Amino acid sequence: MTISTQGPIHLTFVGGGHLAQAIISGILSSTNPWALKCNIAVTARRAEHVQELQSRYLQLLVTKNNLDKRIRPNTKISHRNSTQDNTTPPILFICTRPRDVPTVAKQLAPTLESFDPSVRPTVVTMCTAIVRSMPNTPVEVRQGATGLFASKDATLRVNHVKTVLEDVSPLVTIVPEESMLDVVAAVSGSGPAHFFFVIESMVAAAKSMGLSREAAEPLAIQSCLGAGYLARASSKSVADLRKEVCSWWKYGKGDFAFGSKWGSGIF
Repeated sequence: MTISTQGPIHLTFVGGGHLAQAIISGILSSTNPWALKCNIAVTARRAEHVQELQSRYLQLLVTKNNLDKRIRPNTKISHRNSTQDNTTPPILFICTRPRDVPTVAKQLAPTLESFDPSVRPTVVTMCTAIVRSMPNTPVEVRQGATGLFASKDATLRVNHVKTVLEDVSPLVTIVPEESMLDVVAAVSGSGPAHFFFVIESMVAAAKSMGLSREAAEPLAIQSCLGAGYLARASSKSVADLRKEVCSWWKYGKGDFAFGSKWGSGIF
């Protein structure tokens, strides 16, 4: 499903933390027609955070008030799977900490058509089209991996959200059960932290062996990037790709890295 370019799409981010900023930055760097025309608003709790966001995103509307009428279209967020016209419905991203979602959802209830805190999915469910997502921070450079789950009222609308996120996330996977998003969070949501830790550890080990950070860090980063590209392009399993590196020669550097204190300290 493509996003309509008949009029601007409205995106509102409640919460302007790292993930929200990463998605916003990715969208702003896009050259897709819908992205060039979209209106983006973002809210933050602290006045200093509002000022920080205003200075970073001069073209965005930033406010401390989640109910500020300027951050959304004049109409309420449209209900369920309605497809009454060809325009893309406004999309509201709740980008707060999970523990804050119930409070924020209740606060936002007047902007939605109906509200029922007793029904799943998500911590608090609003009876409108809900799509729960698990992106990761590489969306900032438009290289994210994202999981989505759609409520029963959002089976059509999920494709609008998917299209928005595909612009900053080359891989968007829709999972059939909400509980699977917890697994997605472990694999891709927090996945970048694992790779950053491996890079940090490799650089630290290289420095301890006499290689400068200026030389070691680009080598480690490029190795991480190259391994990812190779794993994606190859028909071989990642286990086979690893074994190929470790078997360059009988006691090669690959085996040494995995068998030494250096390797055991990372993995």
